[in-house]
Amino acid sequence: MKYNLLFALLVLGAGQHIFAQTGADRLHTYRTTIAALNAADYEVQRIDTIGTSTVWTRTGQVVLQRNPKSKLLGVSFIGHRPDLGASYYYNGNVGFDLDDKAKTFRVIKDPYDQTILGSPTGQLLVEELLAIDSTYQSVTYSPSPQGGVLHLRYPDQPAVDVLNRSTDLFLDGTTGLVRAVRTSMVRGGRPWITRKLLSKVQLNAAARTQELQTPAFLAEYSPVVPAPAPVAAPSLLGRPAPPFQLLSSTKTPIKLQTYRGKVVVLDFWETSCAPCIASMPKLQQLQNTYPGQVVVIGVLLDQSKGATARAEGILHRQQATYLHVVGTPAEETAYHVTSFPHYVVVGKDGKVILDKEGGSQMEAIAAAVKSAVAN
Repeated sequence: MKYNLLFALLVLGAGQHIFAQTGADRLHTYRTTIAALNAADYEVQRIDTIGTSTVWTRTGQVVLQRNPKSKLLGVSFIGHRPDLGASYYYNGNVGFDLDDKAKTFRVIKDPYDQTILGSPTGQLLVEELLAIDSTYQSVTYSPSPQGGVLHLRYPDQPAVDVLNRSTDLFLDGTTGLVRAVRTSMVRGGRPWITRKLLSKVQLNAAARTQELQTPAFLAEYSPVVPAPAPVAAPSLLGRPAPPFQLLSSTKTPIKLQTYRGKVVVLDFWETSCAPCIASMPKLQQLQNTYPGQVVVIGVLLDQSKGATARAEGILHRQQATYLHVVGTPAEETAYHVTSFPHYVVVGKDGKVILDKEGGSQMEAIAAAVKSAVAN
């Protein structure tokens, strides 16, 4: 009886030692498991919950395969969205946007990474099947009979106003791979939770990856003839900046014409635009460099619910004290704003001397301002 009890205690102790695996150990095991993964075929439901009222749900099917030459995540993939009748194929270099209803495809010769990941089909990619973002601060593991949960906590990213970011990997007890991924953060002042629920997962299935090697749509679909390039809107350069009178966050009327004789930097933005947020301290520094000579005006063009309150929080956290107004569709049209951020620099005479969009324009803006101040 004594020996039986001792044996039972030894087995229980060994089991507890295995079961009490640390987060670092379990993450190492997971990374070893996915390193052996060459291809995966799965169905996925993605659910994004933004704030307290906005929920987006997407479902589809993805086949992906490792591709060391790929520019994006080191993979080739094809994803299908039956609800949209649309698919996207990426061979690691070129993208193909498919219309499964019309049986046509459009070639994207040099797709931008974030455009792919943000596309309706690209949003179904489960990057955690391939690699883990190694910038985490801490990792813990909660075991369970189903496979357990790895919890990774990431540092705040104040430059783009992303706080309290974490990722939970719900592991499958049989394959050791993820069966669900939950990412949580506070972005732009509101909670943002993304869940990806996987099902019908097949690993290293040669029949499925054949679709990536010889995609059938190339023979079955017709290429779309590119439409004529749209006529570009007339450039604002050298022309008087369209006048406006808009309300600040304190309900004070702000007229552009009031600042004639000064250099004005207009920053058109929205609260979900990370490059917009990242540029705010630089815009503030630009105004501080030329006190009394340069005025920065942020123009919020965001029609989403609660945008004004979120904007105030973002500006406070970014320590951006320059003028801020709430724009309307009239300004969006007058200044030809089609994407964010969009910057316009107005000279002392009220004419536009710079008109650019995109998040990497600060050098050009600073140069234009310096020149305008000197003249």
